[in-house]
Amino acid sequence: MSAREATRVAALPVRGGRDGRPLLGESPLLITDVVTGWACYREWDLASLTRRLGHLEVAPFVTDRAAGNTVLKQVNATRTMSFEDAAAHLFGRRRVVDGSLYLRIGAGSDGFDELARDFPVPDVGAAYRPEATGVWFSQTGNVTPGHHDWWHSFLIQVRGTKRYTLVHPLDTVNLQVGWADRERYDVAPAPGLGLAARPDWSGEVRYEGVLSAGEILYIPPFWVHEVETLTDGNISLPMRFATTQSVASDLHQLSQNGLLRDVTNRPTRDVGAITELLWRNRQEFLARERDFVRALAAARELDLDADRWADGLRHDEGESR
Repeated sequence: MSAREATRVAALPVRGGRDGRPLLGESPLLITDVVTGWACYREWDLASLTRRLGHLEVAPFVTDRAAGNTVLKQVNATRTMSFEDAAAHLFGRRRVVDGSLYLRIGAGSDGFDELARDFPVPDVGAAYRPEATGVWFSQTGNVTPGHHDWWHSFLIQVRGTKRYTLVHPLDTVNLQVGWADRERYDVAPAPGLGLAARPDWSGEVRYEGVLSAGEILYIPPFWVHEVETLTDGNISLPMRFATTQSVASDLHQLSQNGLLRDVTNRPTRDVGAITELLWRNRQEFLARERDFVRALAAARELDLDADRWADGLRHDEGESR
C-alpha cells in the first residue's frame, strides 16, 4: 500500500475548528506559516546555542549503528558530557562518541527555561502539557521507532529535515502482525513502518513525507508515528496538548469485541453458555498478559520464571502486591 503526505495548511488546527481553522483531532497536518516568525527558527545555530548553553551538563542518548540508530529510552544508554561537546558531535564538527547522539532538554531540565524564551505556546483550544514538551537535538540516521502518544502532538521543526511516517490508530493491530512481543509492548524498538521498510503493507491509512525547517507536523492522538532524522544539527520542538479523545471505551470494547460479542448479539438466557464464553474471553486476555510479562522479563533481563510470576499475579493478588 502506498502512503500520502499530510495536508499542507497555513494555520494551526484548533479545537472545534473555530475561525475557519482546521479541526483539532481530525487528521495529520503540515503547517507552513507559523514557525518562521519565532526567534528559535531565526537564531538557533551551533554558535549561538554553544554561547548560551555550552557549559551545561547534559546526558544525551547514545545510539548503536548496528541497531539502525534507533532511539528508545527503554533501551539506549546515556552519557554525561557538556552541551558544547554534545552539540559539536550533533552538528558534525567534532566526534565525541562512536555512534550518534540524541539529546533532549525537557521542561524542568537545566537549560530549558533559557531556550523557552525563544518560542511561544500557540493557542489550539486545548490545555498545554508543559511537562511533555522538550527540545530535541539529533543527527543524520537517528530514528525514533513507531509508537503512539495520548495527546495532541505538534512536532515543530527548527533546523534540518526529518522523514515522518504515520499510521491510523485503527490500523495498529494490522500493522503489528508479525511483531515480536517485546516490540508490540514497547520494550524494544518497533520494526520500520515506512514505505521502504513495508512496501507491501496491507493497511488502509498511512502518511509519509518530509518535514522541513520552519514547518510543524500535527499528529493527532493515538496515531502511530515513526520519525527519521535526515540532517546533522537537527533541532525539533515537540509540543503537546491535552485531549478528550481515547481509543478505550469500556462499554463498546466489552460488548462489541472478541468473544463477548457472541453474548450481546444473541438474547440467550442460558447461564451456562454465557459463563463458558466469559471464561474463554478471560483466558484470551490472560494469555495476552502472559505474553507481555514474558516480553518484559526478557527485555529487562529479570532473573525469574516469567510464567510463574504471571500466575502469581492472578492466583495470589493480595500477596503479590
